Amino acid sequence: MSEKGKLSKFWITELTRPAFEDWLEHEKHPVVVIGIGSIEQHGPHLPLGMDSMAVKRYIHEVAKRSNSVAVLPCWPGFSPHHLGFKGTVTFSWDTLMGVLMDTIGSLALHGVKRFVIMNGHGGNRNIMNLVVQLAKREYGVMVAAPSGPGDTELAKVHADRQKRLWDVHSGINETGAALYMFPELVEMDRVPEDWTPTLDVDPRLREFLDPDRDDYEVVSQVWGACSQPDTDDFSADGVYGLGSPRDADPEEYAKRFEERVEFVVEFIREWKKIPTPPAFQG
Repeated sequence: MSEKGKLSKFWITELTRPAFEDWLEHEKHPVVVIGIGSIEQHGPHLPLGMDSMAVKRYIHEVAKRSNSVAVLPCWPGFSPHHLGFKGTVTFSWDTLMGVLMDTIGSLALHGVKRFVIMNGHGGNRNIMNLVVQLAKREYGVMVAAPSGPGDTELAKVHADRQKRLWDVHSGINETGAALYMFPELVEMDRVPEDWTPTLDVDPRLREFLDPDRDDYEVVSQVWGACSQPDTDDFSADGVYGLGSPRDADPEEYAKRFEERVEFVVEFIREWKKIPTPPAFQG
């Protein structure tokens, strides 16, 4: 429902056509928030749809707080590196790009000029960034992928954990997210009490996971250059890094969720204050 542009439902799939039209007519600068994630292995304990379910939660909350429309156009993402583990479903890079471009193009045709993309899966990042560039030129719309905040104390804790433990997939941070957002889908009993990392990399590379090193800027990029292409090349259980998922803290992640949502909402608030630039007015 939408009354004078004020939405009471925020998923595009739940809006009637007249409600969507009312929102377009009365919302001065309508924003569509698009989410992308993945269906892929997430270790032995997290659901295959982790990334898409998480981003779904994010974009709905952002839409609700900013009077925007939320769109989750697909569940899979670009995940060929996880295909060594059963249950992973991947799109090709051009399929995912096509889904995003077609979604933006359809809504641009109906008058939407501002799009926010929120990404829940690292493998989608390069494709998303390319879509941000291409859609602007192809459809004459503004497309943004805001990311933050990175300067809060909690953001620094999470970032430091990623650097020191390579905690980027199914580890402490992500398990905390799942335990906060959908604990009923997490099977922590599948993580042994005495869990030890299965990360199989050269010991010299492990030494690079130290942000206190004077040469960290260099060696962290050497680490990236040596990253093997597929998860099963270096992890027996699908968990990246050195930190035990059992150390996850859902209460900590609840605070991170709130500050990340509010960051994007504030981005949208500020964005709406700016008139549509001439290049996008056609």
